[in-house]
Amino acid sequence: MKTLILYYSKSGHTRDLAAAIHKVIGGDMSELKSQRKYSSSYGMTILQAGLDKFRGRIPETEPLSFNLNDYDVIWYFTMAPAMQQFLSHADLKGKHVFTFSTSGGSPKKTLEDLRMAVEKRGGTMEEQLQVSYKKENCMTTQREIDQWIRKAADRLEFLK
Repeated sequence: MKTLILYYSKSGHTRDLAAAIHKVIGGDMSELKSQRKYSSSYGMTILQAGLDKFRGRIPETEPLSFNLNDYDVIWYFTMAPAMQQFLSHADLKGKHVFTFSTSGGSPKKTLEDLRMAVEKRGGTMEEQLQVSYKKENCMTTQREIDQWIRKAADRLEFLK
């Protein structure tokens, strides 16, 4: 079973989480990159992305460096505009999808949106992880993250 860990990271938190998952799970890892250049300020980025969403504009992503059809299992992070764009075209039929997200806000809506988007595109939603931050401080313990990764790895072994 071929695995892809796909992420978009503005601050580096999600990149670090993707790397931790990759260390345990293995497979291939790829970063989505938006063609829209956002501000270096986190607050301004949130404002810009919010305005894009309000206006119904989802920026295109850079060309993908992988063929989604080559993978059976996909791990990916939250509903940033780059991920929304990816999911609007991705054929997830027959794919098992594990989602992980980092956020300084409330994750409930993001997790629900991820589940609906995956299922709408034909994928099977597996484990979901939300890692919360207050400013630069991670509020989710490393133990909780490690437990989730192990649980997800066990589920992946079951799927093989």
